[in-house]
Amino acid sequence: MKALIVDDEEDVRDSIRMLVDWETYGITDILEASNGGAAMELIREERPEIVFTDMKMPGVDGLELLQWIEGECPGSKRIVISGYDDYTYMRRTIKHGGLDYLLKPINRGELLEALRNAVNSWRKEEEERRLSLKKNVEINQTMPAYWDKVLSSVVSQPGYYRSVAAELSAAFEWSGEQEFQVVLLPVDPLPRLVLRKFGRNLDLLHFLMTNICNEILGSVRSGFAFKHTDPNQGIVLLYTGDPTELDTKLVEMNDAFARILGTRFRFAYDRTTFVAEAMHLGFLKAMQAARSISFLQDAKWIYSGEEASAHIGKRVVLADYGSRIAVAVYSGDLNKIEHAVAQWIKAIEQMQEVTLEHLKYWQYEYELLRDRILREANMEPTSTEYPLFIPPSVFPIDSEGRLSLADMHREWIETFGQMANWLRKARPKENNVIYAVKQYIDANYRENLLQQEVAGQFFVSREYVSRKFKQEFNENISDYLERIRIEHAKALLSNMQYSISSIAEMVGYQDARYFSKIFGKLTGMTPREYRKQAESEKA
Repeated sequence: MKALIVDDEEDVRDSIRMLVDWETYGITDILEASNGGAAMELIREERPEIVFTDMKMPGVDGLELLQWIEGECPGSKRIVISGYDDYTYMRRTIKHGGLDYLLKPINRGELLEALRNAVNSWRKEEEERRLSLKKNVEINQTMPAYWDKVLSSVVSQPGYYRSVAAELSAAFEWSGEQEFQVVLLPVDPLPRLVLRKFGRNLDLLHFLMTNICNEILGSVRSGFAFKHTDPNQGIVLLYTGDPTELDTKLVEMNDAFARILGTRFRFAYDRTTFVAEAMHLGFLKAMQAARSISFLQDAKWIYSGEEASAHIGKRVVLADYGSRIAVAVYSGDLNKIEHAVAQWIKAIEQMQEVTLEHLKYWQYEYELLRDRILREANMEPTSTEYPLFIPPSVFPIDSEGRLSLADMHREWIETFGQMANWLRKARPKENNVIYAVKQYIDANYRENLLQQEVAGQFFVSREYVSRKFKQEFNENISDYLERIRIEHAKALLSNMQYSISSIAEMVGYQDARYFSKIFGKLTGMTPREYRKQAESEKA
């Protein structure tokens, strides 16, 4: 702490200095000034916590100094030491924040008591300031998360707005008749450039992006951007300004993203405006517009409701290619992995468009495929003993917003190659072959599989495959093949549009009677009985 002694008499300043054991009070620096003007300069520079001042001084006197301190350094504690026993001076001292009014000659006991009270008062206020600052920091840290939660509920839950209408009115000056346009800014998948920089700190990225949006929106009365609590929904903009200016605002945001992040992002919204209580409808419309975003063509940065129903995408699922990829991984042959992945990439290339919905579903399928490969190899997918085997970006997006199939092709080959290499080291070589055989059967159970042909696929003898399969899975190949065929048939029987004879062919049986015989052997009932039971359970 610092103390300043202000008096035009040097001997008075010396007396005050010598009468106090300053360290006892935590005061380390003693400053002096001979008049109010000099004191002001020191206070600006040093910000002393305690100020002793005389009343009558040349130039700026004590009263002027007290008034000035009250406005410029109100946290300091002021003690007046004066030779005038004047009620007017005392009253003005108290009026302008002085704690005590001592008379000359100085009484040491009174001086120490006044100083002790001043120090205690300053420390108490300092603690209150510290706690207040801490509280404000906590509020500033939690308020964005709070509004994220509240506004996410407003746009996602019909009727929720009414429960927080008063709160939103106080915070944003929005009324029930306010008209909104709801804009969705998807942040998944992220462009590769942004992912490299913020991949480990996406919260910082979202904070930065919402701040950019809100700066361009301006006053909260013109709208507000927030991060939806559902990570699949990205950033949401609630725009209350002139609808004809919205696209201009979005272009400004994208220009700012390009300057700061090095890439642009897509926006999706419906041009209709919605009153506050119907914001959830605007959000649904924005999600519909977002589904029309295509990641194969050159980027269109703003998607409106007009495109939402214009596209009917071809359905291509990774599951149709996953078994081939899994077999290739178990084989440990990089050429087979390249061929299997290439077939998947070729299927994507033949699509007219790749939407956000495609990417999200494929990512889910990718994770299922990865876990299935490890589980089939008796590796627990949640184990910490193996890498996650996720490519740098499951779906690499370039700075122009397009899906880079070349990068995806290369990275998937590398990732599945790493998985194959890891499995090869983690498991004896002969088991690799047997698991690859099992994957081959899973992928081709509909075909007329002969054990000799299966063994030939992996360049081993029929006897070896039969013996090792039994050892590893405690089941003969023929029994396993029948079991998975019947499991698939059970799933198909719940669909009434397929006849039993059609289902028999679909799972690999050309003779419907033989199919019924095997079905009865494994389930204890005929296919017709099983279908009736499944139908009654649905009802």
